[in-house]
Amino acid sequence: MALLIATGLVVVLVIAADFVILPNLRGESGPGVTEDSSAAPTTGDEATAGGLKLKTIQRDGFEALEEEGIADPAPLVETGTPPIRYAGSPVISACALMTLADLKKHGLLLRPNPLTGSYRRSTFDGQGDGPVDKDDDLFLPTTPPNSCDYWLWPKSRLTIAVFQESYTNASAMQYAFKDFVNRPAIGKVTVRQEKQDTSPDDDGIDHVNFALRSGKTVVQVNTSLERGPRLKHVQRTLLETIAGNLSKRSIRPVGAPSIAYHSPLVTAKPTLACAVYNAGDFRRLFLRPAAPFAREEISSAVGRLDFSIGTGIRDPKEYAYVHTMCERGTGNHYFTDRHKLRVEVISYMAPAAAEHYLTVAGPVDGGRRLSRSVGDGSYCVTRRYAWPAGALVFRKGRFVVILTMTDPDEGQNYDPGARCTRMAPVAAQVADRLK
Repeated sequence: MALLIATGLVVVLVIAADFVILPNLRGESGPGVTEDSSAAPTTGDEATAGGLKLKTIQRDGFEALEEEGIADPAPLVETGTPPIRYAGSPVISACALMTLADLKKHGLLLRPNPLTGSYRRSTFDGQGDGPVDKDDDLFLPTTPPNSCDYWLWPKSRLTIAVFQESYTNASAMQYAFKDFVNRPAIGKVTVRQEKQDTSPDDDGIDHVNFALRSGKTVVQVNTSLERGPRLKHVQRTLLETIAGNLSKRSIRPVGAPSIAYHSPLVTAKPTLACAVYNAGDFRRLFLRPAAPFAREEISSAVGRLDFSIGTGIRDPKEYAYVHTMCERGTGNHYFTDRHKLRVEVISYMAPAAAEHYLTVAGPVDGGRRLSRSVGDGSYCVTRRYAWPAGALVFRKGRFVVILTMTDPDEGQNYDPGARCTRMAPVAAQVADRLK
């Protein structure tokens, strides 16, 4: 993440393509929170300076939140989607085994983050027709194709990965959990638990891994929960919810929940990156099919930015934004072997904010003009700062889009300009889809 520090304030400008630094969140809430953050939001701080500053939206469970860059800590809403089939079988979506509504029932809230990071998932979406590598007999993939990763307020985490024989080697589904010990079954779902270290890390977090099985489906559940009197209760009820949903979805599958933003600050519809970037774009770039799954990262909060701090921009307004990422790749067993194209979309509520972004970030990135411009302005990154050299950045109206690619055949000494030239036709297609 590139941070501009001036006059004691931190302004988030851009987010690195290969890592995310979470905001500094403070407070005492945690797994014991029982308030329902899905309740209608109320406004807090009144706008000041003639309406130039954004109001802060108050949400249940985040009363102790003190973070200048967050304007709305819980704007996400989800709706159901039809099931997806792969290799003739319905896919049991990991995110359907623990929805945001389920989390709230257990007093768990997503960690507020206007950057991508708090909500990560990999889902089969019915687009790519490339193969999934199933050759490893012993080990499950390090980056599962069907997973849901929740970073929770203030410092817990829950990761769910679903493995089915249609896209996973059956022997690996057995071997990966050979050292786990049996725990009491939940209904017809068997439960196993990894043997815990007798000297846990002194970070106040209890890290435990479980494996649930129903028929030919295995679910890996990794919990990192704050220690305290409610720990075992929360852990047990999470497993019961996942097991219950696994039983239901084995009979009646559904797709990964559709995500949208509901907030008084979101005055124009954000675009999720996977909505404007498809498997055909990947094939056009690499001349090979994309895997049938896509990785997404979705910002869990509405952020605010004042581009005038520490810059020459004379616009003191605060602008709301959200950030989403979509990555498609080949279906190699190991993530480092994949050809990948990553598209990130920053959705502002006004075109002026997107213009300011390019004005500020372009010089920092060593931005070089493209031979043929994309959208309403674009450049190629030549100096690694927030994005790797060879990333393509463009603006279309109120959106800023960043494309980065990984080609294992290129090696380390690639030409940034050549990468941007390769991605430009895909960037133009993405730009045409932004509304």
